[in-house]
Amino acid sequence: MNLKLVASMIFLQCFIYKNTEFGPVFELGLTVTPDRLVFIIILVFAIWKLTCGELQFPGLGKVGCCMLLFTLICTVSSFVLGAGSHALYHLFDFIYNPFTIFILVKSIPHSCKKLESLSLVFLAVGAYLAINGAFEHFGPHILVWPKYILDPHVGIQFERTRGSFASSEALGMALIVSFLFYAFYSTRVRGKKLYWAYLMMLVSAGVIYTANQRSAWVSFGLCLTILAIAKTEMKQVARVFIGFVLLGFFLGVGTNLSFWETRTLFSKRQETVSYRQANNLTTLAMGMANPIFGIGFGNFRSAWPKYFRPIDGSEIEIRDLTDGNHNTFLGLFAEVGLVGFVPYLMIFCHMFRVGLRVYGREEGLARGFSLVFLLVMISYLVGANFSDYRSGRFHNTVLFLLFGAVAGIDVQGAILHSPVGRPRVSRYAV
Repeated sequence: MNLKLVASMIFLQCFIYKNTEFGPVFELGLTVTPDRLVFIIILVFAIWKLTCGELQFPGLGKVGCCMLLFTLICTVSSFVLGAGSHALYHLFDFIYNPFTIFILVKSIPHSCKKLESLSLVFLAVGAYLAINGAFEHFGPHILVWPKYILDPHVGIQFERTRGSFASSEALGMALIVSFLFYAFYSTRVRGKKLYWAYLMMLVSAGVIYTANQRSAWVSFGLCLTILAIAKTEMKQVARVFIGFVLLGFFLGVGTNLSFWETRTLFSKRQETVSYRQANNLTTLAMGMANPIFGIGFGNFRSAWPKYFRPIDGSEIEIRDLTDGNHNTFLGLFAEVGLVGFVPYLMIFCHMFRVGLRVYGREEGLARGFSLVFLLVMISYLVGANFSDYRSGRFHNTVLFLLFGAVAGIDVQGAILHSPVGRPRVSRYAV
């Protein structure tokens, strides 16, 4: 039951609700949207299960302890130095929700059925995002749902494929997650289901291309490369897709990524590159001026003029940074200082170690799932260097949801491989 509710929440996080009239929105100090309402139901349901003894608290572990410390630091920073209650939506999307989902999923005992259920969630969400994205780009537009996707006044990056997120960057990263799960799914099915998996991978890759988002392209390329060399059954399909990408590149199929074009996507839109340079320089200056505690969580928009750093010698003049920070890591350093930035980095260090440990120790389904998690984490880290993921509800929840499952595998694997009960062998034995 919990996983079904989590699946519903993940799907609802693919949409935006403010100023779209797409779904009910309640202003109760914190804006309550449908996905947050489902989260409240999940939390109440989990507490009830815990009190009944049907749900066992698994313990925090190293990541949980770092996450709890990070949560306390950011919350205190927000209300003592920062934006106060105005930053609650960032705290909720970035910390409270993902942390709770991590604990909840980790508490569900590991089983193949658990991994398969989680995989089906992303297959369904990915099918919607990919097919809807194809309709958005190629038509017919009458089939695009919801209609706010076609409204230039909603969201950002209107001229690119941006999906229900109304953001091409968010759509591209979400489709990478779904592509990975379809690749994972393709190793476990045959017949019509296998052809469906191949079709959805092709559509997902095509829509990622039409998103015209550099960070998504780089993340997708990294994922394909690692899949192609990792010791799982997914390496064959990854090699085929790399072959298709290279063939398209040298044949000049796409104008934004072609061997024959003098200007590809990576050389276009230089104004966005200059903007991010100025943004990063300003954010770094903000952090260096307040290295211990930062300027306060949520204060970037009000404080940037004081630390603004234009780019010397740039042909493109950047006058303001009113749309906020564009680097999650630099943003945290600037707003919560080293006391918050260091625990955040430790979270990823422990995540990476657990993911690698499970990948190296397990086989079959668990190994493939852990590799998918590691690739999702790598994509997240790439995207977080070019966007502020503190408002990325979907991406934060997905990352900690998958890690909760992998942490559950690690806990069970540690028990199964424990030397307790085995005869001890002297280190001096020949």
